[in-house]
Amino acid sequence: MKKIGLCGTGKMGKAIGARLIEKEYDLSIWNRTKSNSEDLIKSGGKFFKKVSELVDETDIIIVILGNDDALKNVYETENGLKFCDLKNKIIIEMSTTSVNYMKELSNLILSQNGSFIECPVGGSTKPAKDGQLLGLMGGNKNEIDSLDFLFKDLFRRYEYLGEIGSGTAMKLAINLPLLVYWQSLGEALKLTNQNGIQFEKALDIMIDTSGACKVAHLKTGTILKAYNNSLDGSSTFDLESSLKDMKLMQDDAVKHNNNLSIVSAAIKYIEKGLDQNFHNEDAACTSGLIPKNFN
Repeated sequence: MKKIGLCGTGKMGKAIGARLIEKEYDLSIWNRTKSNSEDLIKSGGKFFKKVSELVDETDIIIVILGNDDALKNVYETENGLKFCDLKNKIIIEMSTTSVNYMKELSNLILSQNGSFIECPVGGSTKPAKDGQLLGLMGGNKNEIDSLDFLFKDLFRRYEYLGEIGSGTAMKLAINLPLLVYWQSLGEALKLTNQNGIQFEKALDIMIDTSGACKVAHLKTGTILKAYNNSLDGSSTFDLESSLKDMKLMQDDAVKHNNNLSIVSAAIKYIEKGLDQNFHNEDAACTSGLIPKNFN
């Protein structure tokens, strides 16, 4: 069995790691804070203090991190991938970043004789644990095809989209309608609120109609908590991550001399939520905050 390395044990990384251990891969782990990897270590994962040490012990390295600063720590610091001999090593980059930075990371790995597969993923922690993610891939198709055994264990579907950057563009496109949906639902519920319709009843009707997106029914608890000022920090994709992705969308539009007006308007609500210290709350919370708390 191939030796798999995992850089990043945040919510998604931890879930992917659990899936790999369940499927009996030999898993090695790196994360800036070891404590976040304890569950995987107890399940059989081996922890390494340095990325370079993990590289020495593995054949395939999955990287899934929350932001560009974390990516730079893995790729560009003294013990990072930039200074490793990556011959016969495959890097699978699952983080969500910009199209341009994804291309930079690919070039860095290729310069160290490694192989690079772009693979941002669609789905949250439960699909990750169940091997039901969506993989959006760019890079060398032959290399991607050679890892079919691994991708079948992680994904319900994976698609080759072309050169490096195409997977990232597709991921941002998928996220866009969902991230702006929570703000549009919030405004819909503001409309019902201001006309005297009980909030919980209006939300229930919206969820039972074409006014709901595919996952809206999973977020009614979060939305009600937001409306009732009882948020508890539980989330699958938080408000801060939403802002990061929406700004990546904006930046890509600017790069192509375009404008994403809906995204720009939605960002204003996200920023209001962050101003009220809802950084770690689920992105759906704005649907409950807008009718009551945001003017």
